[in-house]
Amino acid sequence: MKENPRQPITPQQKAWITRLRPELPRFFPHEARHLDLRPSGPPQLHSHSRIFPFSILADGLPITEIMVKVPQGRQGVDVQIAGQALRLLEQIFAEEPHLHVPRALGQWQDPPALIMSKANGDPLVLRLKDCRNWAIETGCQLAQHFVEQAGRWLALLHQAPAPTWAQPAPTPVQELEELLARLTPLGIDPLDEKRIRQQLAVLENEKPEEYTSPLHGEYALRNIFCQTPHDITVLDTTLSWYGNPARDIGAFLAAVRFIDKWHLFGGEMAYTSAVIRQTEQKFLAGYKNVRPLPPAEQINAYAGLQLLKYWLEYAHQQQTRNIAGLRTLIMRRINQHFVRAIL
Repeated sequence: MKENPRQPITPQQKAWITRLRPELPRFFPHEARHLDLRPSGPPQLHSHSRIFPFSILADGLPITEIMVKVPQGRQGVDVQIAGQALRLLEQIFAEEPHLHVPRALGQWQDPPALIMSKANGDPLVLRLKDCRNWAIETGCQLAQHFVEQAGRWLALLHQAPAPTWAQPAPTPVQELEELLARLTPLGIDPLDEKRIRQQLAVLENEKPEEYTSPLHGEYALRNIFCQTPHDITVLDTTLSWYGNPARDIGAFLAAVRFIDKWHLFGGEMAYTSAVIRQTEQKFLAGYKNVRPLPPAEQINAYAGLQLLKYWLEYAHQQQTRNIAGLRTLIMRRINQHFVRAIL
């Protein structure tokens, strides 16, 4: 195999080629031709995982793409459970021609890694750039369709039984207290904190034993890949939690409301409040076409809880990027933005 001189192969990529080459017949048992693999791009270094993309070759010609996902740190997922979750999800969506998850090909034990098919298309967050004015152009119509499909995908997941390895989702009230305690040193106004507590007060009455739906856990725009004309593929679904479906729905709405984070200091927002609202309505309509929605106050409370997490991450990120003299002004802008989004 020849290396691309413009993109040298890293030692980690070489190691994975050596490990996976003998396993290719097992991953593709119906392929009679000679199989090999080569890197199809540079490694992707994320906070909780390392992704190594490869092209699979049959008699020297590329036939498909795979990814090797190597969990990192304490939040790294159990690759055995991740593989089981993908295989279970394939069964759940077997009769849905346009709703997908990556196909699990196998696991590697040392180092722990999940080998899976590559998700085709673009993340939904990129597709929504065509919909900043909710126009009638083809690009925006496609984005609206994908948003509705994302609602259908989540509803079908929520009506399935939770797998045996799933654990109860974290207690929302405890999450709220921990997040507010960490936001206090960042200058959150006491009056705003009181208003946020009132907005999220419905979480205090939640009874976890009433909910048994399997949860995605991080149903964000970046985890939903869209391929023209109708298909979506959802990533990072380990089904580790079960609980209130409003948690996943709220997480998606929070991701939509957080879509303008990079424009906080650039003047006018790229997405108007009307576009944000219409995007949310389209998603909820897709969900409602499959199963009833949870109460709106629960959905909004979980959206607020997720926005608190985004708020904390974004504030810490901006503090490390800016000089001390600007931090007070920057934090004030950040706090005002997220208070408006939550309330």
